[in-house]
Amino acid sequence: MKNPIPALVSALLLATFPAAAKDDAPRGFMPISELKDAQTKATADKKLVVLVVKGMDDACPNCAAALENGEKAVGSGVVKVFARAETIRQQDSAAFPSALKERLKKPFVTGAYVTFVVFDPGMSKVVAEAGRKELQSDKKATADFKKAVQDAKKTLK
Repeated sequence: MKNPIPALVSALLLATFPAAAKDDAPRGFMPISELKDAQTKATADKKLVVLVVKGMDDACPNCAAALENGEKAVGSGVVKVFARAETIRQQDSAAFPSALKERLKKPFVTGAYVTFVVFDPGMSKVVAEAGRKELQSDKKATADFKKAVQDAKKTLK
């Protein structure tokens, strides 16, 4: 008889860490592999698309603070997509909208870093962007980022 323990452990890990089953996307985020679905949803619901690109260092307290501040700044009523800086270029960029392809020409910082890139619903333009440096502790830059997102939301109503 086969040993059922490895299958049980795998099932428990996937249940405990749902992000592992969805391209490492945290709860509430769609993985970058589902970008087309996110874009379709954003267009249909007239919502902004927020792409959060994070480095692989999940132990960084500065990144955690920046991620929390960034999520507060974008608020609700957006479609959130998550990608890792180290792996976003490995995705099939042929399916990416032109504004994202253009943004990918600039590198994302890897390691202990997080970047928020906010797109219009069709992902034809970037409406706001902020990185860890701004979101971690720069209240003015965070407020400016939040205002840009709020202004973009108002145009969708």
